Amino acid sequence: RPTREDVRFVGAQIAAKWLSARGREALVELMPGHPYLPGSVDQDLLVEAEGILQYSLRGQADLRRALRDGFWDHLQAQY
Repeated sequence: RPTREDVRFVGAQIAAKWLSARGREALVELMPGHPYLPGSVDQDLLVEAEGILQYSLRGQADLRRALRDGFWDHLQAQY
């Protein structure tokens, strides 16, 4: 089982990739919804993280929260 820090780091990695692919305009649109992610973004984040971690985060509320925290922390630092 990955640690919260492992999962948080993966969330930040995915955020960097997300921002690189979509650009600042998408970031500006996403920020007002903090701390909630649109369903499609949240689902993509979860699927990508599970692929990187080789571990299912389904039913792991604490790790899913850590994943989202890492994602948001990275985006907020770039905002």
